[in-house]
Formats: sequence, C-alpha cells, structure tokens
Amino acid sequence: MKRLLRSGKLFVAVAASAVLAFQGGAPASAEGVRARSAPPIDFQLPFTCGQQWRLDTWAHAPALDMVREPDQVGTEGAVLVAAADGVVNMSFSHANAGNVIQINHGNGYFTTYLHLQSRSVGVGASVTQDQTIGRVGKTGPTSNGHPHLHFELGYDANGNGEASWGTSTSERVRPWFGGVEYGQSNSRTWRNVARDCGGTPPTGCSAVGLDFSAYATIRSGSSGDLVKAAQCRLKESGNDPGAPDGAFGPNVQAATRAFQADVGLGVDGVIGAKTWTALLSHGSTPTLRSGSSGEDVSRLQRALTAALGSTVGIDGSFGPETEQAVRAYQSSRALGVDGIAGPATWGALQDGK
Repeated sequence: MKRLLRSGKLFVAVAASAVLAFQGGAPASAEGVRARSAPPIDFQLPFTCGQQWRLDTWAHAPALDMVREPDQVGTEGAVLVAAADGVVNMSFSHANAGNVIQINHGNGYFTTYLHLQSRSVGVGASVTQDQTIGRVGKTGPTSNGHPHLHFELGYDANGNGEASWGTSTSERVRPWFGGVEYGQSNSRTWRNVARDCGGTPPTGCSAVGLDFSAYATIRSGSSGDLVKAAQCRLKESGNDPGAPDGAFGPNVQAATRAFQADVGLGVDGVIGAKTWTALLSHGSTPTLRSGSSGEDVSRLQRALTAALGSTVGIDGSFGPETEQAVRAYQSSRALGVDGIAGPATWGALQDGK
C-alpha cells in the first residue's frame, strides 16, 4: 500500500500497484540492469544542496517517492534540478501522472520526474547537473493530491531512444545518488537523504519557492516561506532586502516601501494583495494566451492568485483555468475581456490593481 505522511504520521492511501498504471509493455531485459553496479553517470539527488528528503519505494520499487524532511514542510513548490547532465527527452502533461519531464543522460540512462507543479524546460533542451528544470507538485490524479516527487531511473533496454516508465514492467532500474544505491525492494524508506555538495547550503533565491495557493498579507514581524518569496521578488525588482532568511525585518520593510513608491502604490511597508500582485507580476510583459507555457505563465498565475484572492493553479501551462482567471480579472478591472494577457492586463497587474 502507498502511504502518505502527515505531521510525521503514516496514513494508508491507495494501492500503489494500481495508481502507477500509467503505461505498459516494456522489455523484461531491463531487469538485468537492476543488478548492475553503479551506472557510469554521477547521478545526484535532484534537489539543491543542504536540503534533506525522505525516499520511499512503497509498493513500486525501484521507483521512489520523495518528500521534504522534516514532516514534508517545503515539498510543494520545491526547486527540482537535473540529476545529471543530459537532453530533455519528454516534457508534457500526462492524464494520470500530471506534469512529466524525462531526461536522456546518455549510455542508455534516463531520469523521469512526475507530478511536477511546473516545468521550466522543453523537449530538446540541453541541461546541466543542478540546473533547475521545474518544481515539485501534486499534479495528475495518481499523485492523490499529495505533494511529492515520483522519480524513476530508467535504462533503454530495447534501444528505442527512450525509457518506458510508470509500471512494474517498465524499463525503470534502481536509482543511484552520489554513489549510493536506492530502490532495492518494496516498503523501503531512507530518511534525511541529502546531497553532500561541500561548503554551506545555498542562501540565494534558486532554492526559494514562489508558488502558493494564497498570498496572505505579511508585515514587520512576519516570518516563513511567504516572506522568503517576497524577499526574492523584491530583490528581482531592484530593491534588495538582503538574503532570503524568511524574517520580515527593517530591511524588508524598507525594500517594500521603495518598491511601492516605484510602482505608485500607497507606501506603508506592508505586503498586501495589491503589493503582492505588483510584486509577483514584475518583469517582462509577453502576450500570453491559451496554449502558452513556461515561467512567464507561472508568473501570471501567481499574480492572478494574489489579485483575485482565489487559487489559480500554478503549473506554467495556459489552459482553461488560467484563461477563465484572466477573463475574471479583466472583467473586475474594467479591461477588455478576451482571456489574453496582453499589455493592458500586464500593466494593470504590475500597477497592483
């Protein structure tokens, strides 16, 4: 059975053998690869240095489900990086698995990442180890609505240029991270797994999540992940509040006041709905419409979530939900209602309207 962790406790959810039936039919010869020694590629845990993650096989070894330690705090929206150098082989939204990325690392090896909140690389893109490729999420019905990364290392046993994934008969093999083997059998758990990158954990914004289901008002004395997100966006707007430490102190307040003055908002040093909207939308203003994808769409979705006061799914894909949110925003702000995020819509968002 697949279990979910909540507040450090285990809860039975659904049978993993059923929920992972994404695709079928793969060569049994991949089984032989499972018994090999470490692959000829230095795969690393696909997260930033200094973080600790729990890895579980549940009932689908050698595949792994990963949640952030302790108690999964920070799993949703966590930055996902490439486990090794390679070329993106797949990047798409799957009916069951949600947002999926597969990377070809050469020598027949592929990594596949499922249930992502967002994807920031497309097919054919060359990536380097540690490069951001997306964010951890809970997309697709087989995530059970529970944020986690489903990770598979695959070996192209039939030589067709990809590695099948998602079932016990697929080409997935035991993962190796930093020279350590995982996924040997079902019902295995590895606690507090971390990358040893040398030196100290990163303090920059590359490891800070920006995606939330709501953007609550924060002010002097506030703390937590929302403050970190605000600190990073303030820095990107040219108003540096210092390192993203999650503490809303005098430097953050001063940077907020400066940003509010820059965009013509009331200067109070408090990040409420209007300031969040302007802060999250700050940047370029490309025309986005149904079918658009990428980080600009995620930025639009964050800003709409703040402006409308209701959750807009942040997945980097401009689908029906995003179009509906754009129309609702345009209507409520007396803009032309066309469901397209053009200059007028971006301008209103960046003014904090």
